[in-house]
Amino acid sequence: MPSLTNGEIQKALKRVEETGKQETLLDGEGRGTGRLALVLKAMPTRVTADWLAQQWRNNKRIKKKLGSYPSMTLAAARQVFQRDFAETIQRGRSIKIAGDTRAGTVADLFEAYVKYLKEEGKPSWKETEKGLNKITDTLGRNRSAREIEPYEIVEVIRPIYERGKKSMADHVRSYIHAAYSWGLKSEHDYRSTSQRRFRLVYNPAAGIPTEPKNVGTRWLDEDAFVRLYRWLEHPESSVHPL
Repeated sequence: MPSLTNGEIQKALKRVEETGKQETLLDGEGRGTGRLALVLKAMPTRVTADWLAQQWRNNKRIKKKLGSYPSMTLAAARQVFQRDFAETIQRGRSIKIAGDTRAGTVADLFEAYVKYLKEEGKPSWKETEKGLNKITDTLGRNRSAREIEPYEIVEVIRPIYERGKKSMADHVRSYIHAAYSWGLKSEHDYRSTSQRRFRLVYNPAAGIPTEPKNVGTRWLDEDAFVRLYRWLEHPESSVHPL
């Protein structure tokens, strides 16, 4: 079957509107295994047209929706089908598990990480969201998260540090490091329902040093601990020495 054209789609839309009968238009040669299809249905007030990836597997037809025409054009539907489904079909795998194969962006990664913190009930999600939002556009909101290099993160943190905000610089580094650590693990998390994957191979913030921590040098000896424990039983009483 030859490739589908926009003219043929328009003619089919008129036919379905007149006859009220459903039609399926196929794009190109599928050789009986799988292809792009446009399904037209007559509704009470209009004709709907949905793009489907269609596959024959184990003598059964499997379908998965890509989008709707005309919001998804013929050219766009072909691009999505080729990008996300063609290889899956060629390998004989089910298109039910296929999805958007594009690597997630910086914004995708940061937003997904904050969403994870929020769903887990972590009180830090608000501060994390605020911190990551400030640097998303600096790193490149629409850039692939896997493209970010360590030096780019350093260039984000250095101006903060040079303004004397050492603690803030360390926090920003921690936010980015945590988001990428989560992203690396989420790639293979079967509990995740998101189709978008990040295809990360390493954490670009992992090699960036943190601020030295001030380690405490005083701790309670046995007698002081006993006094504290007794005070917890009767907190209204005074403790000497303080």
